[in-house]
Amino acid sequence: MNDSFSNTSRRAFIINLFCLVGVLFTGPLGVISLLKGNLLIGLGLLSIASIYSLNHLYLRKTKNYLFSANVILYPLYALMLYLIYSGGVNGTGHVWIYCIPPVSLFLRGLKRGLLEVFLFILALVFILFFIPSPFDRYGYHPDLKSRIVYSFILISFLSTIYEYISSRFNQSLEALSSKLELAATTDPLTGLLNRRGLEQQMAAKEWLAPTVMVLDIDHFKSINDHFGHEYGDEYLKLVSKSMAGFLIGQKCLLSRWGGEEFLLLIEHQGDNKRFADALRNVVSNVSLNTQGSEEICTTVSIGVSELKLTETLLTAVGRADKALYEAKNHGRNCVVLASKAT
Repeated sequence: MNDSFSNTSRRAFIINLFCLVGVLFTGPLGVISLLKGNLLIGLGLLSIASIYSLNHLYLRKTKNYLFSANVILYPLYALMLYLIYSGGVNGTGHVWIYCIPPVSLFLRGLKRGLLEVFLFILALVFILFFIPSPFDRYGYHPDLKSRIVYSFILISFLSTIYEYISSRFNQSLEALSSKLELAATTDPLTGLLNRRGLEQQMAAKEWLAPTVMVLDIDHFKSINDHFGHEYGDEYLKLVSKSMAGFLIGQKCLLSRWGGEEFLLLIEHQGDNKRFADALRNVVSNVSLNTQGSEEICTTVSIGVSELKLTETLLTAVGRADKALYEAKNHGRNCVVLASKAT
């Protein structure tokens, strides 16, 4: 996607937001823990705040959001498990673990996120039920441990549903965006690029002095007048298909410039006149049989110029247009190089 807020940039934005939230929460809580004499928890929280701050700077410099996601998640997993084991401040450590499912599923995606959440649940169960821990000293009701696990599983389930719906929506949105982009840059009749599509793709090329060819089908109005626009459209499709087939393997851009006029940009360093004549012959050999057994065929006139480094595409097209008019005035079915009739 060419969208300025692509999926990658969106993830980078969210990771930076997580870093900010992480610093704002773990930093003050770390200071409070130190003031209350909880040295280990306080130092751990401040360490994570420092890691998140450095992670933000790293992400801004490298744009490596995959590594930055690891930097966020693994310390977070470790901290949450330690808070469950120790009870945290005044036995409230377990209230923080519910941030794990949404964060993990968003940063990891559905499959990897579910796997890590499942492993976290196993670790959670192991700490709560199979090893003695400081958490047991707070005198909670025996059912609290199972309630912590059940509620965590529920949050994980709801987060999974949300992430699944969100991912499907994003996929649909990206598909729709691609279709709209294709519709905006493609001629619906011939399937070739339109003006906008050609100009967009040309901007991404690094061609030196490409050849510009403007092609106009001769006597096309008479085809529409005599056979009808339906046959005229079919003939345009055949011409487009024939030219596209002839140009396979060439570094070029072919577009329907308007009506029966086509524009070809090609990185062709050989004999432009000979190449344009070969393309003219391809079009001249296109024929379409009508229901009345009549055959539709005609010729094409071509104007040729070169796009100079110091000029715009439209300037080069303008010179090719003038050459095309010369070709029309010379009886059609011929090639004229800009400022040089042939």
